[in-house]
Amino acid sequence: MGTTDPRDQALLAACPVVAAPRFGALSEMGNGQRIIVARNGWFVQTRLDWLDSIVALGHGLPQMRLPYGEVAERLCFSFGVLPIRLIEAFVAAGRERLPNETAGVLIYSRRTGQLRLAMCEPERASPVHIRYRRPAMAEDETVAVDLHTHGRAPAFWSDEDDRDDQGIKVAGVFGLLDRPRPSACFRLVVNGLYQPLDRHPWPQLQEGPQGEWAEQGVAAPRGEGWMRRVLWRWRDRHPSG
Repeated sequence: MGTTDPRDQALLAACPVVAAPRFGALSEMGNGQRIIVARNGWFVQTRLDWLDSIVALGHGLPQMRLPYGEVAERLCFSFGVLPIRLIEAFVAAGRERLPNETAGVLIYSRRTGQLRLAMCEPERASPVHIRYRRPAMAEDETVAVDLHTHGRAPAFWSDEDDRDDQGIKVAGVFGLLDRPRPSACFRLVVNGLYQPLDRHPWPQLQEGPQGEWAEQGVAAPRGEGWMRRVLWRWRDRHPSG
């Protein structure tokens, strides 16, 4: 029997492939990424200081009946609910920079377990484009949420956004900043895989009692709970004019 190429060993060590248990629980994992083979599909699990997510790599069931267990998608953030004051501060900064686009990041600190907003320094900005530098970070900090605006234009994912959104993060874009109620789109980015977090959150926000929103540490289907709560609170503070 031949030996495994060291390069393949390195790849499998960086991103292992595991089978979902049928009778037991899925084993815990440290920071990193792994592929899970389950009877209901293929999934990628990502674990970082601020993130624990399982996302389907496709939405069709395997044609072959695999003898493994099933896996459910989940999205949990260690920082809990996104602070509304950070959203308000970023949108306010974007309005101050109209008509140009602007960018900022929510930085997670492993030491404090909290997020902070930092605006990015623009190298070149216009109403349709921005090139910027990210702010300096401490050794225990990492970017969790990447934000930018489209100025007076609606919020949507452009081809340039798709090229720029790499790595692992939550990405958000705000538009219509010249109006009382802006538009927004959010998505989870996992190495080129985009998982929408409410495709059009502002107009499609559903009303309901406060208790329906996901609490800290509870996995919400497709990660919508935390964002819906943020946008719901925003809507109450900023009703349509």
